[in-house]
Parts: sequence; C-alpha cells; structure tokens
Amino acid sequence: MLESLLNNFTLLTTVLFFGHMVTSKYFARRKRTPVIRILIGFVLGLFGVVLMYYTFPIHANAVADFRQLPILISVYLGGGIAGIASTLIIAVYRLLFLHGFSLYSSIAALTTPITLVISLIFLRYRRLSLKRWTAAVALSALNTAIFLYILLESNWLEPVLIFTSMFMIGGLFTYTLLRHMRSTDDSIRMMQDAANRDFLTSLYNSRAFEVMMEQKVGYANRDNLPFTILLIDIDHFKLINDNYGHPAGDAVLLQFADVLRETFRPKDRIIRKGGEEFVVIIDQCNEQQIITIGERLRKNVEEHPFMLPNGTELKLTISAGSATYPSISAEDLFNKADQALYKAKEAGRNRIYRAL
Repeated sequence: MLESLLNNFTLLTTVLFFGHMVTSKYFARRKRTPVIRILIGFVLGLFGVVLMYYTFPIHANAVADFRQLPILISVYLGGGIAGIASTLIIAVYRLLFLHGFSLYSSIAALTTPITLVISLIFLRYRRLSLKRWTAAVALSALNTAIFLYILLESNWLEPVLIFTSMFMIGGLFTYTLLRHMRSTDDSIRMMQDAANRDFLTSLYNSRAFEVMMEQKVGYANRDNLPFTILLIDIDHFKLINDNYGHPAGDAVLLQFADVLRETFRPKDRIIRKGGEEFVVIIDQCNEQQIITIGERLRKNVEEHPFMLPNGTELKLTISAGSATYPSISAEDLFNKADQALYKAKEAGRNRIYRAL
C-alpha cells in the first residue's frame, strides 16, 4: 500500500507542477475563456483516468484510487465547465472502459457527479481555503464510503476507514500543492507589478510604457479604434527643487499623480517617464476628443492647490503635446507628441498642442 500511495503522490506532484508551468507560460495573461476552461477539464479528466490505474488495496477484494481529486481540482481551476468536462471523461471511462459495463462500474461511476456537485458548492470561483477544501474532500470521501458500505456489506468498516484516511491525506497533500502554486503566482505577480511601477508615484514606468504601447497598437489594429498619447510636462518644475528642495518636488509629483488619476479613466494608462515628464495612453480617443480631454486636465492642474511639506501652497501649470494613432504611425507617435509638447512650451507654456 505504501508504494501505491507514494506513486499517487508522485503523480499528483508531477502533473500539478507541470500543468502549472504550462498554464503560467501560455495562459497567465489570458482570460480563462470557456474553451480554456474546457481544456483544463479535459486534461484533468485524463489525469483522473490515469489515476484509476494507480490503485491501492483497502480490502482483500477491493481497491480504491484518487480519481475524484481531479474533479475537485478542475472546479477550483476552471469552474463548473471544467468540472463537468473532467467528470464526464472520468465517469464514462469508469462505466464503459475500465473493466467493462457492470453493476459495480455503474455504482463507481455514480460517485463522480456527486463529487462534482460537492465541488461546485465549496470550490467554485477559485475560493481556496483549508476549511472549504477539507469540507469538499471529506464529503467526497463520505460519498465513496457510502458506496463501499453498500458493496462490501458486513465487511465495510476497515475498508471505509482505510480509504477515508488515504483520501483525506491525498486531498490535504493536493491542497498544499495548490496553495504553494497560488502563493508562487501571487509573489511573481507582485514582483512583475513592482518592476513596472514608478517607485515614487506608483504610476507605471518607462519599462511598462514600451510594452503597453505595443499592446495598444495591436488592439487598435484589431478593433479598428483610435487611441491618443498625451505627453505632459510640469512647467518650471526645476524651480521647485531649486527653491524648496527635492522633498518638496517629490510632494508635488505625488499630488500631480493624484490629479492625473482623478482626471483620466481607469482604462487609460498613466506613466511617469522620468522627472516631471508623464505620458497618458488614452483609450478610444481621436484627434477631436483629445482637445476636450487635454483642456480638462490643464484646468484641473491649474486650479489644484499643491501643498509643500512646509505648508507653502503652490499653483502650477502644465504643457502637453498629443498624437493620435492611426492618424500618426506607431513609429512616429511618441516623437510627434514630443514635438507638440516642445511647441506648447515655446508658445508660452500652460497649453496643450496637438500633433497633426
């Protein structure tokens, strides 16, 4: 029995970690569409079929396996669609192919849809907690224990205790693996996000800007929708650092970032390029709309009281230049916006110029 259990645990570890590597590489940034969810269920259904061949003895005339665990995992990872897919594969294979159709195969196959219902109640929408997972595993074990009681009649107690113990151990082992992978994903996501954020304002940084521009051009071509970049510079910002010190300059940048967040929509991307220079990628914005949007930003900044650490209140202005895709090519977009910004400064600052 020990060898069989070690084989099961090895198989669980291998499949889960390999599957995690594949999904992290190819599906991490994709929304889990119904097709992807069905694929998850299909793969875990096949995993359940494999587990049927890694049985462990619980009685002189009976063996058991961990086929129900892939159903629990599929509902956690892919929701109801994945759970249904994996359940169908496991149930049909057990009913018709493993040892042929019989009363025993019918009863054994019936445990899988019951496990699916239990999984949908406790594990749907990636709600993974020890309490929920333990409840789902325990009820799944009870589900099988009832059928063992029916099939084994008077000799049911020892097999039921052995199976329940082994299944609970296997279930908690699986939970540990899933929690570890979830924690790893969260840590990687946090590090990736930190690498793309400006350390002072928490806005996106120049590194993120390059990636976002490439993605935005792709989306714009696909959806045939324009977007505009707005290159912004705080007028005479150097004087703030010279006259009040760099802590005062940092305070202004933090407040200016807040003004940008309040002015633009959540789907617009705000980037600090460096120093007092900022860029906003404005989604679904054409050459006419940017005039209104830019003017709203200019007024918001002009009317905002910027407070320094020593209590001094400053009034600031901005200059900005915009360029719109696809009227201007992706290769020239930033340079054209930069040229428009330069013209705004040359014309006296506190104004928005548009590249033509």
